[in-house]
Amino acid sequence: MKKECIKLITALMIFTLTIQSGHAFAPNDKAYKEALLKSSGHPEYTMKNMKSIMGEKELTYLIKKYNKHPEKYQSDLFKKGDEEGVKRLTYRAGLHSHTTFSDGKLTPEETLNQAAEYADKVKAKHPFEKYPMVIAITDHFNTRGCQKAIDIIQKNPEKYKNVKFVIGMETEAYLKMPSQKNNGRIHILAWGINPYEWPFADMNFDDAMAQFGKEYKELNFLPDYKDFIKRIHVLKYGVVGIAHPLRYFDKDETIDAVLDELFDEYASLKDEKVLFTEGYYQPYRFDVKEELYNKTAEKAHKRGIIRTGSQDTHGRTIFRN
Repeated sequence: MKKECIKLITALMIFTLTIQSGHAFAPNDKAYKEALLKSSGHPEYTMKNMKSIMGEKELTYLIKKYNKHPEKYQSDLFKKGDEEGVKRLTYRAGLHSHTTFSDGKLTPEETLNQAAEYADKVKAKHPFEKYPMVIAITDHFNTRGCQKAIDIIQKNPEKYKNVKFVIGMETEAYLKMPSQKNNGRIHILAWGINPYEWPFADMNFDDAMAQFGKEYKELNFLPDYKDFIKRIHVLKYGVVGIAHPLRYFDKDETIDAVLDELFDEYASLKDEKVLFTEGYYQPYRFDVKEELYNKTAEKAHKRGIIRTGSQDTHGRTIFRN
């Protein structure tokens, strides 16, 4: 009887702490994971080994909770390169990272291993933390790195039990705006997608670079911004948002016009899918004026666009860009 009481009290304590942490009723992405299993072409993959995969529903739930918490996305807190967010274990999500399957220096396995090492440290200090580390692979124009990551997790799920992995991709679309630089190129992040199905499985980074050139001087290959987002929104799985919005202007005095048009176009496409932009983009924090950084957040909030963040990792660590 005494043991049963202890178990009951322990269960109630865990439930209470879980509610207090704000993660008690996260949605389930079972159907998404079943779709991944079905389309993967790997009959050896099992559902029990998919626990680390985060789909659109759970991801939407998470980024809504993190919307007003920039520290969740910040590895550097006070100055560039201090990694205080990592040292203090307040950092939680890197939703934009590149691997050797595009122009990054980390392999998918190295990316996952760094995330797992950090997640284990967070879990040791905060045992009731549901999301100790969320990492997305968003290679340019392809999902081969994501496919590789799924394979790695399937083979060793215990190693990555404290990691939540988001399947993603970064691509581009065309939207010409007043005073905009980059010739109308808008970078787009897609998360919670099926990497084995159209249009993601058909894209290829090497072919894109060979055909269009690294300088992207020709723009006729880029899909229309609104049309492309609509195409993603009609897919059964996946959300799509704006990467590093402060990249798309030349002078400080043009930022209002550019952000207004960019966010207005994007907000006009809202249906049941969540809208997001990288409002807590780490490379901006110490390289642009603070008022510009804050202006992005204000304009996104005004239109109901969720603010997310990232390191936009290309180097040898997931904690820096």
